Amino acid sequence: MRVLLINPAMNLKKLGRFAGLLEPMPCIGLAYIAAALEAHGCHVRVIDMFAERLDAEEVANKVERFRPDMVGMTVLTPSAPVCSIISQLLRTRLPDVKIVWGGVHADVFAKDIVRSRDADFAVHQDGEITVCELVDAIAANETDFSAIDGLTWAADGNPVTNKARAINQDLDALPYPAWHLFPYHRYGLLPFADLAKPVLTISGSRGCPYRCDYCSLIHTGGKVYRRRDPIKIVDEYEYLVDRYGVKQIGFIDPIFPLVKKDLEPFCKELVARGLDKKCQWLSETRADRLDAETCQMMYDGGCRRVLMGIESGVDLLLGNVNKKITTSKVRVGVENARNAGIQTVGLFMIGMPGETPEMTKETVEFAVELDLDFAKFAITVPFPGSKLFEDRWQVDLFRDDWENYTTFNPDPDRLIYHPHGYDPETLVKMQSWALRRFYMRPRQIKKQFVDLRTISPKMLLYGLYGMAI
Repeated sequence: MRVLLINPAMNLKKLGRFAGLLEPMPCIGLAYIAAALEAHGCHVRVIDMFAERLDAEEVANKVERFRPDMVGMTVLTPSAPVCSIISQLLRTRLPDVKIVWGGVHADVFAKDIVRSRDADFAVHQDGEITVCELVDAIAANETDFSAIDGLTWAADGNPVTNKARAINQDLDALPYPAWHLFPYHRYGLLPFADLAKPVLTISGSRGCPYRCDYCSLIHTGGKVYRRRDPIKIVDEYEYLVDRYGVKQIGFIDPIFPLVKKDLEPFCKELVARGLDKKCQWLSETRADRLDAETCQMMYDGGCRRVLMGIESGVDLLLGNVNKKITTSKVRVGVENARNAGIQTVGLFMIGMPGETPEMTKETVEFAVELDLDFAKFAITVPFPGSKLFEDRWQVDLFRDDWENYTTFNPDPDRLIYHPHGYDPETLVKMQSWALRRFYMRPRQIKKQFVDLRTISPKMLLYGLYGMAI
């Protein structure tokens, strides 16, 4: 079975001059799928549309030359229109090819996608086993796919969603992501233009025990939290260093580490193998998970940067999105990380439900008070799959143009959502002000040039113009 996998890009023309500032990021979900298919005996190729700077026509040309039996795409909401265009081109050029969509957008809108024939199949949540069963069924020329769990397909022209697949509890049994099929040497992690390349990612867990209203994680990692053996994570870490010469590793878990008892063996093993000296790592976590002992262990193990979803400097707003954290706990976590020598990155949302311009100012001043090393101020987008989307859809959302569901360079005329009483023009201006207020302070400029030594044209433009990840 010949399978071609596509990591699509959103319409870069909509980003205008800012498109050139973006760096492609590793797509670990697709890399896991590629590895599973290779292990299953498939001939697999990958097209990373953004990394290779291809448009839909060029992607279709490459697919046509390979002539696969199946094409798979991982679909995020802002890239859905581009994926649709690619599918339409393939329907004309390769009418017999089976098209499969996965990812958050495909999970949420599976029946619509199959009904419109953008895809023949939509895969839900963990896809490794599902796609392997699917290729077997396609190879056998089967027409009834009802026995494949975690799949939406068309039965007699009508979309049918099969029963959910049982959650995969043994993540360590999965083969390592097939990075050899990807242009991994091109990957970075915005806004960190200072990271030495190659940069790759590791997934230490799937799922999340928290239920923040703005998060769509349940449609990718699932509601059930599952974690890997810490020593086997180190094995993969060492493999990436030895096989690909990786200089920086990013943990893509929403919270890493979540289970403190796993942290000590993980960090001690990194040190025992000398990996803390060969490759640094960064992770996303919650500030309230960063006690002093945790931060020191992380630093000793080679962690040099943590990303914290702080979201707001107003406790009321944090409660409005079910964040289950307070600003006082954030202060403690940031201070603990700083004392351990770990750089701090705060991720903030502007325009949350119930927010006013005055509250936005409080959030920005809170970021300044924390003296973070980096900060991102993104305008709130209710992404499909989140409770915020479900609550606001058909109520506060003013358009369903999926290309506009992005935090990149927002334009008032393209905003999907804004709180009542907070007009789009003001919201965009407040984001621009937030970045100037944070990055253009003399103390912050000194930190970038002297203390962190991370300044670059891309980082400077990030601060000046408000690029968001």
